[in-house]
Amino acid sequence: MIKMKNSYRDNIKHTLSDKWLIYSIIFTYIFITLIPLVWVFSTSLKPNDLAISLPPEFVPSEPTLENYVFVITEPRLVHSLINSLLVSLGSTVLSVAISALGGYSFARFKFKGKNLLLSIILGFFMIPIVINIIPLYLMLSEIGLLNSIFSLIITFQILIIPLNIFLLKNYFETIPREIEEAALVDGCSRFGILRRIILPLSTPGLAIASVLAFRFSWNEFLLPIVLANRPDSLVFQLALYQFISIYRIEWGYLTAGINIALIPIVILMLLFQKQLVHGLTASSLKG
Repeated sequence: MIKMKNSYRDNIKHTLSDKWLIYSIIFTYIFITLIPLVWVFSTSLKPNDLAISLPPEFVPSEPTLENYVFVITEPRLVHSLINSLLVSLGSTVLSVAISALGGYSFARFKFKGKNLLLSIILGFFMIPIVINIIPLYLMLSEIGLLNSIFSLIITFQILIIPLNIFLLKNYFETIPREIEEAALVDGCSRFGILRRIILPLSTPGLAIASVLAFRFSWNEFLLPIVLANRPDSLVFQLALYQFISIYRIEWGYLTAGINIALIPIVILMLLFQKQLVHGLTASSLKG
């Protein structure tokens, strides 16, 4: 009896120590993640001449919104923000449409070289984008698509489609085949099944594919700086770079722009939080 009590106490101690370890790791991660964001937000509320004052002020003594007013009223920045929205939305729609067709094909059809082809597609995602910049630049230059929003929408698919095909394939495989077989017996075509049955049942998977596509497009910096650096085709992330010069960095304007750039991603994450969790869980379990 005494041994059982001691064993029970030891189990409780181990459980508590494990919990404290997990909580410590989570707290450390949250601290490391949030402190830079809080500092950026704090800096955005300071005048530019006080943004790099010594000693630094974590809480601004004289907070101001003039940095935000400048960013949302400067015509070039507003134009670049609209360009970013157009590019991100266009990339998202195109990539999700293509990925849904590709993911459904890999999930439901059997054909020779299927696994090899899927491995090649995933391999494209592993290739650093910097390797493809020169060929992309030359090809787009030859066909006259440099410095255009359309060129960015097309080239961003290199970053988005491979991962989304894999995610949607895994999610489509969680949907019972019997539903499709019943629809086929009733005379529904494969495309009709995809449009009327599979896609409505795959809202969580489509949500995570859309959020990932939008995030990749919205945050991308390397491709736009090479392929679309003219003022009329400038995206927001590239426009913010003008606040960095050799001799001075406009920290107030830059941090205000960074916070504005975070807004669309945060809104998407909050709107589709449940779908994202369900979609990631289903995809990972099946994969």
